[in-house]
Amino acid sequence: LDLHSFAKTALFEPLGIGASEWTRVAGGPASAASGLRLTPRALARIGQMIVAGGKSDDRIVVPADWLEASFRPAAIVDDGRRYGYQWYLGELALPGKTGTVAAKWVGAFGLGGQRLFVFPELDFVLAVTAGNHMTEDQGRAPIAILREVFLAGLVE
Repeated sequence: LDLHSFAKTALFEPLGIGASEWTRVAGGPASAASGLRLTPRALARIGQMIVAGGKSDDRIVVPADWLEASFRPAAIVDDGRRYGYQWYLGELALPGKTGTVAAKWVGAFGLGGQRLFVFPELDFVLAVTAGNHMTEDQGRAPIAILREVFLAGLVE
């Protein structure tokens, strides 16, 4: 059973994700670190499963204790973000009734501006797919959407 077949059976099908593609390394196995292609809705379904503590339609897809372990910081990366098991971890300052509050997020970042931001405490998922491949500012559009749409929507 290869990685893509396993992902389809264990994750994608239980989440109702149909179309997916995973690039292979030089014709060999699927590249575990990169190359997964999903639609924005499919990506958002993964985020919704995380918000639901690993469940989808009252079925456990990923055990909650595994999610918790994978969201524990294992390394510090640039600008204060941390990294767990394949997940970026951070906090975003949000306006609250009593002042600014920090909202924790979990994120998956892909080449070209592909991003999944999950705010479990806010029950919020943002999936962005973009085509800014091989550009230095490929992360700019997803961050603008997060700040100018998501944050702006909370303030108003």
